[in-house]
Amino acid sequence: MQTVGELGEFGLIDRLTKLLPTSALVVEGIGDDCAVLRMHDRLLLVSTDLCLEDIHFRRDTLAPGQIGWKAAAASLSDIAAMGSIPLFSLVSLACPGNVKVSYIEELYRGMSNALSSFGAIIVGGDTTRSEQKIVIDVMIIGEPLGNRFLRRRGAIPGDLLAITGSTGASAAGLHAIQHGHAEPALVHAHATPHPRIAEGQWLCARPAIHAMIDISDGLAQDARHIANASGLGVNIAAARLPLIDPLAQYCAENRLDPLPFMLSGGEDYELAFALSPSDANETMNAFASEFTTPVTIVGEFTDEWTGGRLDGAPSLLTGFDHFKTPSCPD
Repeated sequence: MQTVGELGEFGLIDRLTKLLPTSALVVEGIGDDCAVLRMHDRLLLVSTDLCLEDIHFRRDTLAPGQIGWKAAAASLSDIAAMGSIPLFSLVSLACPGNVKVSYIEELYRGMSNALSSFGAIIVGGDTTRSEQKIVIDVMIIGEPLGNRFLRRRGAIPGDLLAITGSTGASAAGLHAIQHGHAEPALVHAHATPHPRIAEGQWLCARPAIHAMIDISDGLAQDARHIANASGLGVNIAAARLPLIDPLAQYCAENRLDPLPFMLSGGEDYELAFALSPSDANETMNAFASEFTTPVTIVGEFTDEWTGGRLDGAPSLLTGFDHFKTPSCPD
C-alpha cells in the first residue's frame, strides 16, 4: 500500500481533492495559493500555512519574533500571489507547557508586526498543548482589488516567465545558519522575508500578466506549477537568473554552486508570473518606475512539451516537498 512519503505532497493533494465536495460559492478551490469564495456581492480569499518546529524552524537558530514573522509571511505571500489585499488572520498555536510566556508573546509580536506591515490584523485563533514541539497555523483572509485576481493557471504559449527580486538567498541563509557561518544579509533574507504584496497588486492590475504564483517551494517547482496548471511546459534559462552579490560571495567562499539555491531553495516569497511578450518592455519599464524591486525575465512557456526544463533539457532540480524533503538537519 502506497505511503504519503512515496506519493509526495502534491500527489496527496491531488488525491484528496478528488475525495472532497465543492460548492457553487467556490470560485477557486483546492490547488491554488488561496481559495476564492463568493460571499454575496464580494469575493474573499482564504489561505492557511502550517509551521512545525524542526520542520520549518528551529528554536535554537531563530528568535521567536523571527519565527512569528516567517510564519505570517508565508500566508501573506499567498495573498500576494493572487494580487490581493490581506485583511485578517486567525492564528492557532500548539506548544509544550514549559515554554515561557514571554517567548510566546514575542512569537505573536513577530506575527503581528508582519501582518500589520501590510494592513492586516490577528482577530482570533486557538491554543492547545503539545508534547514537545511548537506548531503554528496562520490563516489569512483577504479580498481582491475589484474582482480581479490572478490564478496559477492562465499562461499562454510564448508567455515569458518573469520573477520579482532574486531567488536563493533564503535557502543560502538557512545553509549559513546550519553551518555556523556569519552571513547577515543571507540570514536576514531567511529570517525576515518580505512578501510582495504591493507588487502583486500592481501586477494583477495589468492585463499582460496572465498567471502568477509565489516562490515558496523553489523557482523550478513553482514555475512548473504555473506550467502544469496551464497545460504547458516551462523552460528556465540558467544564465538569466539574477545572482545577488551576497549569494555569489557565499558560494564562492564555500565552494558551493549557487544554482541549486536559486532554483530549488524555498521561502524566497518572491513572485513568478507569466508575461505577454508583446507587452514585456512596457510592463517592465512601468514596474521599474513604480518599485525598487527588480523584475527579471528568466524563461518562457511553451506548448511543445509539458513539465519543466533547464536550458532546454529535462531537469532533476525540484523544490521542497513536505513528505519527501528531509526536515531541518542538525
